[in-house]
Amino acid sequence: MTDEVEEVKNDPIGVAINSFTHAIRDAEEVVKFYVPIAIKLHNKRIDKLERQINEARKLSEKEDLQSQVLGNKRYLDVHRDLDRIENSNVPETIEKALFLNLFSSFDAYIGNLISCLFNCNPNLYKGLGKEISVSDILSFENFDELKEKVLLDEIETIRRKSYIEQFSELEKLFGIPLTKFKNWPLFVELSQRRNLLMHCNGIVSEQYIKICKKEGYKFTEELELGTELPLGTEYMECAFDLMVEVAVKLGQTLWRKAQPNDLEKSDNHLSELIYDYLHEEEYEKAICLGEFSMSLPKISSDLMSKINIINLVIAYKMKGDNEKSSKILDSLDWSASINDFKLANAVLTNNFDEAKSLMLKIKGDGEMISESSYHNFPLFFEFRESEQFLSGYEEVFGYSFSSEMIRKSEELDQDDTTDNENESQSKFDNEGVLLEGESNTVNVEQEEQESA
Repeated sequence: MTDEVEEVKNDPIGVAINSFTHAIRDAEEVVKFYVPIAIKLHNKRIDKLERQINEARKLSEKEDLQSQVLGNKRYLDVHRDLDRIENSNVPETIEKALFLNLFSSFDAYIGNLISCLFNCNPNLYKGLGKEISVSDILSFENFDELKEKVLLDEIETIRRKSYIEQFSELEKLFGIPLTKFKNWPLFVELSQRRNLLMHCNGIVSEQYIKICKKEGYKFTEELELGTELPLGTEYMECAFDLMVEVAVKLGQTLWRKAQPNDLEKSDNHLSELIYDYLHEEEYEKAICLGEFSMSLPKISSDLMSKINIINLVIAYKMKGDNEKSSKILDSLDWSASINDFKLANAVLTNNFDEAKSLMLKIKGDGEMISESSYHNFPLFFEFRESEQFLSGYEEVFGYSFSSEMIRKSEELDQDDTTDNENESQSKFDNEGVLLEGESNTVNVEQEEQESA
């Protein structure tokens, strides 16, 4: 990793944004991997109870009194368990908890972001306009303590307000519009649904409908008061994407406003974030942030502008929207660009013969492209499978792409084996006793078997 990228990753504002996006990733993994397990276990418990009910019924229908008594007893026991499980919905409970936690994470993010912005630009304190009594001022040992207290009070004041009011306060504080983006009404609906779940168990209220309509949200159908709004996997996925969009756009916009000299840092951070989403095949997020990057009024360099364009085109192409990717590429003249961008254009337009020719010109180490790029960059996801790429790679580096992949795989396996051995050894003391605090993990398959 270059020093430049490391500096961006360690920037306080960048860290605040990354912390929130990682919290979203955690929630997405729970929905993707653990909610299906909860559904499976829930259904298995129902199947098990139904079998027990049938067995109890068969016993109660026998002629001997002992079997009848035993059957009735089992039926009553199972019926209580069945009544409990029929009135439970663990997957839905997990979804609701995750949804509410999204906003808890967002609240923490807002506080972290404001704190970082003020610490980076102390001139922002002048815009607070907070009055403090002399006695309160004298209670602090130094001016830094006073500033910290004033800032914490301001953050708490903002966070106690609705999200619409919070954005309005931030607009006044930084003198910049923050709600003029297409999905603002969707964010308002999301935050209002959070209020319904928190205070009304998801039941539609007049306030929910009124606020959503006022902020421009278009309901697909007329809602009746008292209707319970579900969440569901599709809504949760949209919520994750939307919260990332709002958090990143907010953080990037305020970063650029408060720290105009950090334009290169903010550009690099946004580019890295888009690149990560491309690697994770999160194309909707990559497209959303890629379009945002192209709409920004200022970019630190022409190089960064082209990087943003290429990443956006990759996202469209990997999602299957070739029309949009071609339209963007055709709108620019790549002939005067460095060979790295010419190669990117050739690859993205499926001109693999030209791409091979450019590979040979770059000779493995361009201004941006190196050997590892051919292995890792999402740009080459289709080109890597072509004959032109395989022959071009061998001509440039002197060995085949497949042999290098095998070598790297063996190297990674060796590293993983060493890491596992070290990790295993670290869990035991010199006498081979498990260290305090370590515990065995739960075996999900075993849990499923026990519930069967």
